[in-house]
Amino acid sequence: MSDNDVMQAIEACRENIDAIDEKIVSLLNERAIEALAIRALKPQVQLGLFDPKREEEIFEHVTSFNSGPLYNDDVRAVYAVILKVSKEMRG
Repeated sequence: MSDNDVMQAIEACRENIDAIDEKIVSLLNERAIEALAIRALKPQVQLGLFDPKREEEIFEHVTSFNSGPLYNDDVRAVYAVILKVSKEMRG
C-alpha cells in the first residue's frame, strides 16, 4: 500500500468511528432517560437510589454477550463509568 492509500484507509476508519460515536452518544442518552425514569419511580416503592445487586446484574449481562476484542474487564470498566455518571445525573 502506498502512503496515500494508508492515509485514505485511516481517514475511512476515522469517519466510521465518528459515525459510531454519534450512535453511542444517542444510545447513552436513551439509557440516561430510562435511568432517570427509574430514579423517579423508586421512592414510590421505598427503594434506595443505589442498588449494588442490580449493578452486578448489569455487569454480568453486558459481559455475557461481549465477543471482543474488548476484554470483559474493559467492558466492566466502561459500564462502571456509565453507572457512576447515571447516579450523579441531575434529573
